[in-house]
Amino acid sequence: MHRLLGMVAVATATSIVASNAGGQDSDQAFQGFLDALQASRELVLRRTPEDGADRAEGLRHIIRLIEMQNAPATDDHDPANPHVSRCPSVVCKLGFDNPDFTYINVAPISAEYTYRIYGKCGTVPYISMQIFDNPLGGEVFMTSEDLIVEPDGSYEIILSITPHEGNWMELEPGAQRFILRNGFYDWNEEIEASVQVEVLEGPMSGPVAHLTPSELTSDLAALSLRLATIPATIQNARDGWPLNDLNEPDPLAFGIAGAGVPSAVSSAGRYEVADDEALIIETPVPDVIHGGIQLGNVWVESLDYQTRQTSLNWFQSTPDTDGVIRYVLAHGDPGVPNWLDISGHPRGSIFMRWQSPPDNRYPEKPTVTLVPFDQIRAYLPSDHPTVTPQARAETLGERYRAVNKRRNPTAQFDMQAATSSDGGGCSTARVSDADGALWVLAALLGAWLRRRSL
Repeated sequence: MHRLLGMVAVATATSIVASNAGGQDSDQAFQGFLDALQASRELVLRRTPEDGADRAEGLRHIIRLIEMQNAPATDDHDPANPHVSRCPSVVCKLGFDNPDFTYINVAPISAEYTYRIYGKCGTVPYISMQIFDNPLGGEVFMTSEDLIVEPDGSYEIILSITPHEGNWMELEPGAQRFILRNGFYDWNEEIEASVQVEVLEGPMSGPVAHLTPSELTSDLAALSLRLATIPATIQNARDGWPLNDLNEPDPLAFGIAGAGVPSAVSSAGRYEVADDEALIIETPVPDVIHGGIQLGNVWVESLDYQTRQTSLNWFQSTPDTDGVIRYVLAHGDPGVPNWLDISGHPRGSIFMRWQSPPDNRYPEKPTVTLVPFDQIRAYLPSDHPTVTPQARAETLGERYRAVNKRRNPTAQFDMQAATSSDGGGCSTARVSDADGALWVLAALLGAWLRRRSL
């Protein structure tokens, strides 16, 4: 239970420390930041007794965390002037950042104001909107299944403390930021939803005021606490995950209450795989709107998913003819379509997601088997397809281009207008039982077609 309450404690303590920081001057607060940095360094050293890749990535994780938490802790001052920012970037990696998502942030926000979020839906199959009241999540949430959209694909959402007609999300005391997640299936073809913000009501302040010493003191206290506690909270959660296995699919499988997408069911695990071993993960073709599997390092950052195949969503995955998807984690390419490249990380983390399972039916627990690398085929169906080096190179080339496109969103809109005849992601409805069966058949047909091209 202490793991589940970890992030709530961080959020509460952050506000307390920030409010009590007035007794310090800005230089003392900066020294507190250096102390927090030292505490994070000591955590990395305790967890990595040898000076290897895990230690190097841990120290880099702390440096990345400074950049990711700097804006919400030290720059997001004026809720009368919220700004729009985005992930992914080469440093935006925290708590299993999803390779299939772009994250569009609007911050800072406050329950004293009324905001209008608006844009075009694009063509991604899944969109979620969430109000964060702590560094990793919040309970006020809606998805593209709930969103009212105009015929031209445009949408607007009102954020306020009082109800509004149409798309409305409640701003509660403590609201920090709004985040829209675009869930891609086809990384190269789909177009994300656009996001803009305007302030409709609230105390207006004009241009953002200059930073004051007292503000910096409070900001540094908040940044220091995030830096000192977020890595430890995530590591405490990871300690509870099974080794070379996955825990039962559950909304709280990550192990931190209030983190991530409230409607998602997930499954987490740790792996240790030697060069001559492989880990096979089996799961039925899912009946959900979005999801997939990804690998992370011991610090729960996503592995490089641009130049290596370290993640696969359900659209990218190839099921076998028995309706089961089999993933193979290995250091070298075993020549199978669902290879997940351990990327020279003999120790790491695994995460699976199922977005909005119908009727709250949780998926079956995936089956995980550690096998010798040279016997992988003995654990796969006889008709399991083979991927040639040429086909793998083409797939990796597509991933590389797609990730660059998502980091540079104007490249998406060069392809086509950000609307489609079917409304794209904003008109996506939950898959019914009948439609789910059709989805399974379509996935199997797609697997057969891919076999013919491999």
